[in-house]
Amino acid sequence: MRAVMLAISTDTRRSDCNLIVFMSSGGGKKSRKGRKHQQSSGPSGVQEGMDRDDRSSNATREGPSLSTSVSPGPSSGLDVSSSSKEAIVPSETARQKKSHPKLVSTSPLSEEVSKLSLTNVSIPSRPDKGGKEGKPTTVTVNCWDFSVQPKVLYMYRAEVNKVSRINDKDAVKCEIRMSPKDKRDLISHITQKLPKMIVYDGGHDIYSLERLPGITTDPVKKEKDNLTKQNMSSGGGKKSRKGRKHQQSSGPSLSTSVSPGPSSGLDVSSSSKEAIVPSETARQKKSHPKLVSTSPLSEEVSKLSLTNVSIPSRPDKGGKEGKPTTVTVNCWDFFVQPKVLYMYRAEVNKVSRINDKDAVKCEIRMSPKDKRDLISHITQKLPKMIVYDGGHDIYSLERLPGVTTDPVKKEVSISDPLGRGNLLLEYQIMEVKKVSTDDVYEYVRNPKATSLNIPQESIRLLDCILKTVSKQSFVSLGRAALFQEEPIKVVSEKLFSIHKGFISSVRPQWKVRVNLDMTCKAFFVSGNLADVMYEKYGDNMVKYSKEMAFDLRRIRVETDKFYKSDNGSVYSRRFTVHGISSSPADKLMIDELKQSVAEYFKEHHHIVLKYPYLPCVKVDQKRDVYIPMELLNILPYQSPNASKADVASEVIRCAAVRPAERFRELQNFVNNMFKSHPLIKQFSLSIQPKPAEIKARVIQPPTADFGRSGVRPLKAGSFNSPGFHDPAGKERELMWAILSVPPNKLAQGNAQKAIAELLKAAKRFGVRLSPCPIVSHCPKRELNRKFEEFSKQGCAFLLLILYDEQCYSEIKRLSDLQMGIRTQCVRSRTLSKPNVFPNLLLKLNGKLGGVNWRIPGLIKSSEELIMVFGADVTHPAPTQIQQIRKSVAAVIGSVSPDLMRYAVVVRQQATTEKGNKATREIIDDMRLTVKELLQLYLRNTNGRFPTRMIFYRDGVSEGQFENVLVEELAAIQRACADIRPGVEPAITYIVVQKRHHIRLKPFDSRARNVEPGTVVDTDITHPREFDFYLCSQEGIQGTSKPAHYHVLYDDSNWTSDALQMFTYYLCYGYMRCCR
Repeated sequence: MRAVMLAISTDTRRSDCNLIVFMSSGGGKKSRKGRKHQQSSGPSGVQEGMDRDDRSSNATREGPSLSTSVSPGPSSGLDVSSSSKEAIVPSETARQKKSHPKLVSTSPLSEEVSKLSLTNVSIPSRPDKGGKEGKPTTVTVNCWDFSVQPKVLYMYRAEVNKVSRINDKDAVKCEIRMSPKDKRDLISHITQKLPKMIVYDGGHDIYSLERLPGITTDPVKKEKDNLTKQNMSSGGGKKSRKGRKHQQSSGPSLSTSVSPGPSSGLDVSSSSKEAIVPSETARQKKSHPKLVSTSPLSEEVSKLSLTNVSIPSRPDKGGKEGKPTTVTVNCWDFFVQPKVLYMYRAEVNKVSRINDKDAVKCEIRMSPKDKRDLISHITQKLPKMIVYDGGHDIYSLERLPGVTTDPVKKEVSISDPLGRGNLLLEYQIMEVKKVSTDDVYEYVRNPKATSLNIPQESIRLLDCILKTVSKQSFVSLGRAALFQEEPIKVVSEKLFSIHKGFISSVRPQWKVRVNLDMTCKAFFVSGNLADVMYEKYGDNMVKYSKEMAFDLRRIRVETDKFYKSDNGSVYSRRFTVHGISSSPADKLMIDELKQSVAEYFKEHHHIVLKYPYLPCVKVDQKRDVYIPMELLNILPYQSPNASKADVASEVIRCAAVRPAERFRELQNFVNNMFKSHPLIKQFSLSIQPKPAEIKARVIQPPTADFGRSGVRPLKAGSFNSPGFHDPAGKERELMWAILSVPPNKLAQGNAQKAIAELLKAAKRFGVRLSPCPIVSHCPKRELNRKFEEFSKQGCAFLLLILYDEQCYSEIKRLSDLQMGIRTQCVRSRTLSKPNVFPNLLLKLNGKLGGVNWRIPGLIKSSEELIMVFGADVTHPAPTQIQQIRKSVAAVIGSVSPDLMRYAVVVRQQATTEKGNKATREIIDDMRLTVKELLQLYLRNTNGRFPTRMIFYRDGVSEGQFENVLVEELAAIQRACADIRPGVEPAITYIVVQKRHHIRLKPFDSRARNVEPGTVVDTDITHPREFDFYLCSQEGIQGTSKPAHYHVLYDDSNWTSDALQMFTYYLCYGYMRCCR
């Protein structure tokens, strides 16, 4: 195809027009448009004012497609010659101004072009440092800095010429006709036969780190005759499209990095997170490693190591502020003899049943979970002195014979748990590494050990040993907890039961200790299916077939033993519930046999049903296969199908155990842990009989400024607000509305009561609300229309009375994401509770821009500006539709100097490199998010930049410290540099961990819970790093759970007392309640 581009320039000093024509040619199939351009090509010049006949005559000429030009006017700076862009001839004016190479020739243009070389080309440099005119602004561009470790790869080009199918009988090859696209898709199968360290572009090109044997620069014909029919198909076997995509893109793991910003205090290199360079401010205060190099970033990456990452040590010997006290912690000193164990990894590949008659193997389809559960049977065939973690890992005191570091395929025969003869397990096992029980003790003794090099494998081994010796009277579910077989509570109407369990984990604190805690978990009710459903629905179960089908969705059941094998023995089978019949067993007909289900079981299985009037269970998704309910049993320990709210409320109620009772249960578990097990003697296991008693302090609560009501000292844990510091509606009355969702007969009366009570509370706190709000009601489907009406009427907020709590998520989606209108929801049943409207007003005043109270103790100096951030990532629960599993990141930041007003940025996370099955904890757009919050802060502080930034990060485990320290902290520092280059505020980055199992009990037996403000920074903390436990809330029920604060970065020189008091005081700035 030939293309024509016209460039027209007009000289303002002359009337003539300069016309430049560029032409290029190409072959192949041409569209109509392409053919039209082809006809218009030619070597002749183009003249201005050419008429249609002249153009058509020129179009008939054929010739080489060289670019031609009309000589420019005196003000034109360039002569352009040759479509190959090999020469630029400047105009006379340009030659007088700049020393470009002078190329003058009287020879024809085609001859001149051939004489020019690339060295003659000169592109002008920027004449200055860039423009200055116009209003400065900042934009975000969709480009990310990127670098890669220097590597030289060999590029190969592959093409499938012919595809044949081999006849199984006579081995004759029969050619298959395929389109070029289908042939190209088969190249991915060729790459599987090549070395692993290759990169495939999905087309014809293959890149390899090593030279492929037998391949030169000349085309080499090869033949791959072992492609099966399965992987020759478009589906590629059982791989999904996504799976094939990942398969094709496999290749060497080259390290990549993001280049740091110009004044960012943290230089980050390599995706392996191997280096941190502190800011200039940090270097002046602390001896962090300094990494300076003039070499390219990609070269610098290869030189960095994990030792460059530094977590700050504790600045002192711990805090001193507060009342000294003693608490009991649920940790026991633990001792084990040093041993080195061999770690193996096992995986079941295939499960077969052996036919008793002819010994023929018949493969059984099993889920990955069921195959993993069979590994416990494999461990029973191994030597006795092994430890199994409940997953894929096995630890042995002696090296297993015949097992090496390469996967070894083995077979073992076990008895079928369902009673149907024997099963043949085909599995592979390999040696992974050696693990020592003493590594964790060495870690505690090492003065240079940090949270970045915790011996996780050694801790996992000790956890497995503890679980193995203590699970004799418990049920082991996975790696974490041991549960009692009998439930502590059965909620029949919701079809779930609650089981009590115990969690144990080895913790490297100042000593090696075992952290033990109680836990409660809900499971679907187990037992005979007919009995279970009778407890909820009674005798009239046929009427509730749809409800029962919903309750039993995806539940696994096991039949009684009425199936007969070839040798006459009976066995059971397992199924998944796919529905409930609308007819009872004595009326549900089998069309092929012209008999009912009840008659079928009587004739074929000699079973007379006790309850033929009950419905049957559909156990096949595609076919109508039904089994009577009384012959099915629900398998234990399955996830409940009840609503999350119902399950959570019951679990919390059962888990809310007072400290004295909790520690008594834990002590009984410890006493029974080491009764009789061969591993106890083998490892010389011992545990202290009593939990650790440690020193703690109780920090006094701060004072609060309530505006006109004055400054008052606050009561620890909870207090009452006499008034608001800055009530909303100072300038004018706020218009508002009440909406009942959905319509209800009590809506009118409840709305009038809500108006009276809310206006009464607003008058008390000084919030000016309109005495005549809009009162309305609507069904859920009309919420969008109602919200638009209220928005047009200028309502400051909506008070929604909910008669159906399932509307809540839709209301918040419309208000927060779509309409941008403030809402406050309240359940209809809570309207009669005391203090409900004063508590609602606490939330409303903050949403409307007011300030309920101030904490003067947070700010020590008016010259110092502190900005506080908080961040967390919410991960979705596992779903069958993996495509919608996206995590959501939320970051809040203070936007006022008094730290009482906050703004929030919420963003959806991107998927990870592992796909949707794994979620990403690192916040993707941290740099952009922090920039947005900083800009809001600057608007409210007249452009004054914060001198300190404190970042509280939730949801990060110890294994993710390195990733967070490198990626997110760097993003924060770059965001500061983007907004104000050269300004480097002191940054403190703190990880807040709540999902731990540390519990504190007051030493005084008369006390119910530890006091609010209790802080612990010794004994159970890291022996050298800056971390502490703080219990800031009042324990209303159960046992108080302290938050664990771990400082990962600090160039503010915080002392233990200062940071602990600031964190505790900050908790009192929570505006939604006085607790």
